[in-house]
Formats: sequence, C-alpha cells, structure tokens
Amino acid sequence: MPQLYRKSCLACVQSKRKCDKGLPKCQRCLAKNIDCEYKPRYPGRRRQTTGRNEVDENVTFTEPVAEEPSRGWQLQRSPARPAAATISPYANDIFFNFANDPFNLESIPQDDFLNFTVFEDAVAQQVPNDIERIPSGTTAQARVEFAAKKLAVIPKIFSQQGQTMFIHRHLFQERNCLVLQDALSACALYCLKNTENQTLVFRNLEHKRKQLISSIDPLVAPKMDLLEALQALILYQIISLFDGDIRLRAQAEADEPVLLMWAAQLTLRTHQTQPPPSSAEAQSLPGSTSTDWRRWLVEESSRRTLITAFMLKGVYSFLKLGFDTVPDMRMSFTAQAALWNSQSEISWRRAYNERERLEVRVTHWDEAIAKARPDDLEELGVLIMVMLKGIETAGEWLGHSQNIRYGLEGPE
Repeated sequence: MPQLYRKSCLACVQSKRKCDKGLPKCQRCLAKNIDCEYKPRYPGRRRQTTGRNEVDENVTFTEPVAEEPSRGWQLQRSPARPAAATISPYANDIFFNFANDPFNLESIPQDDFLNFTVFEDAVAQQVPNDIERIPSGTTAQARVEFAAKKLAVIPKIFSQQGQTMFIHRHLFQERNCLVLQDALSACALYCLKNTENQTLVFRNLEHKRKQLISSIDPLVAPKMDLLEALQALILYQIISLFDGDIRLRAQAEADEPVLLMWAAQLTLRTHQTQPPPSSAEAQSLPGSTSTDWRRWLVEESSRRTLITAFMLKGVYSFLKLGFDTVPDMRMSFTAQAALWNSQSEISWRRAYNERERLEVRVTHWDEAIAKARPDDLEELGVLIMVMLKGIETAGEWLGHSQNIRYGLEGPE
C-alpha cells in the first residue's frame, strides 16, 4: 500500500514543533491531550484495513525463528472467531496480538493509532484472520491470578530494594534517572497509603504519570530514556490497575495505548538473545568488562521490561474480560538469577564464566530449561514457567525450597 504523505498537524505548525504525523493524533498532541487536526489534503479518504494483511511474511521481527514455536504459552483455545468480528484495527498485527480485547474498547481509536511505518518494522509475519482466544477456566484462571499477585507487589519491592525482575539497581543508581526516582517516590508513598492520605497519594500518582507521559517522545528519545520511561509507566500501571480504585483503573486503561506505543519503539531497538557461545569461545572472551557488563544490563533490562509490559496487559485483560487472545511471545531473556542479581562487575563476570548461560526464547521454553537447575531461575523465570506449565508442574520442577520461596502452593 503506498504511503500517504501528510503535512504536519495544525497544532505543531502553530507551535513550530516537529510533528510525527501520526494518526489519529501525533505523539505531541497525544502527550498534551489536545486536539490534533490535519489539513484535509486527501478529502474523502477512507480507512485502509486490508493493507495490514499484506505485510511481507519475510520481514523479520527481531530475529529469524526457523523452528515451529512451542505452543506451551497457549493456555487454552476456543474455536476460531470470524475475521468480521474483529473489534480493533490491530487484531491482525502479530505484535499487538492482545488488541482484540484491550483494557478499554472505547479508548482505542478507530483509525491507525501509530504510523504504519512503525508496524512495518515491528510486524514479523501475517497472522490468520481467525482470532484465537484463551477462555477463562480453572487452570488458566489459577495461573493468571498467580501472575497478577506477583505483578501487584512489584511497586512495593521496588520501593524497598530499588530492583525488580525488570529494573536493575545498578543501572538505576548509575544513571540517577529522574523518571525512576519519581516512580520510586510514588511507589514508596503508595505503600504508606491509608484512608486519611489516600487522596494525596492518588493525586501525586496522577501528577507523576502525566508528567512522565508528556516528557517523552518515543520516536526521538534515546534508548535509555525510553527504557526508563517505560519502566516507570509499568510501575504506575500496576498500581492503578490493581489498587481497586475506579478512577485509577480508568486512567490506566486510557494510558494503555501509550504503553504499547513505547513498547513498540523499544522493541525495534532491542536485541534478542542469541545461543550461548561454546566453552572455547567463552574462554576467549576479552577480559575487559565494564562495557560488556553495562551493555548486557541495558539489553537484558530492555528484554525483561518488554516481557513484563505485555504480560501485565495480558493478565489484566484476562481478569477483566474472562479471556485473552493468544499472544506472540517471540521474546527472550537470560534466565539466570546469578547474572541478573549481580551488583558488581566482578560477581557478574564470575557468574558469566562459571556456567553456561541460559538464553531463553519464550517460545522454545522446554529446549532452554532442560539445561537449567531450580536455583537458576529468579522471579521472572518462575512467573513465565507458571504461565506456560501451570502452578503444580512448575512447583514440582522447582522443588520444596523454591516452592516456598516463590509461593507456589496448592493445586491449580
């Protein structure tokens, strides 16, 4: 489909600012929550919905996957739903495979939300018109509720430790990042919430969230700034979605497209993991280190942040609607507690050299986890294992001590 060239929106022209020409709103107007109007250069233009289904299947997403991906992530599947029943314009985009049941159907625009060029880079292949859904059931419900409980305590963990399963303390301290400092203070204040100060806590949270969204342009922001902003937004979303306050939840649902847009941009800049090197190659690695460690921290934090963002969206959609579409989890991360929990270059290098790295592609979980021991996994690995295999199976594999540590108790 030929791309339609548009002039900048009227608001950006008047303010003499650069416009990304997004539809239905550009990023600047979206962030400022103002009207976004384009000069009607193409009168009578109709929305093109079929153009998305003509994406070249040879376009790569992040890395080519030759093998047939594991279907373990699919909890259950109901009969396929006709394409005509598609609600969202993104239902056929593999990157937004959740989008047929978004947080707030009314908040999703009926036209292209992002520039189509962004999706051309992000979309890996055409997906079938039939929409596969994971229906609510005893097994799926138990897994999702477990994940929701683990996600809900992340703001408290961050306020106490400065590190979570997707935020690394060393990067946080080294960068002295303002948006994560704001998120830390908001999380700490939220943990002190009571009936007397609840209004002040919520008002502070709303202010921090608005300030964050208005300060970031994902199309031009440096990768680290975008990563930290997405991490902060995830923390705000977790608080707002799981607090129980109706107003907070509605605001989080309205901000969900922003989270997806930031995640889409970060995905385009993130390298997925590669198979670990052989022993000989590992021994020949240069003995330098700070650069290697920091580069690994940035990439691993990015991978983990993306997984957490889409897991949060899927879990909330399932709890709210009773079903969720089957996601495309062609993502990866390093599933080793010793590496992720290292707080110094020396301890990281030691863990890096002592054992073969567990570079896990989520769609090939069984293949990667065959090399792992129970104490190799940390919070994110356990959470993904529960979502893939179920509470009982994950608990049996982890063993008694890890079972207690991660709260894997009782049948599904």
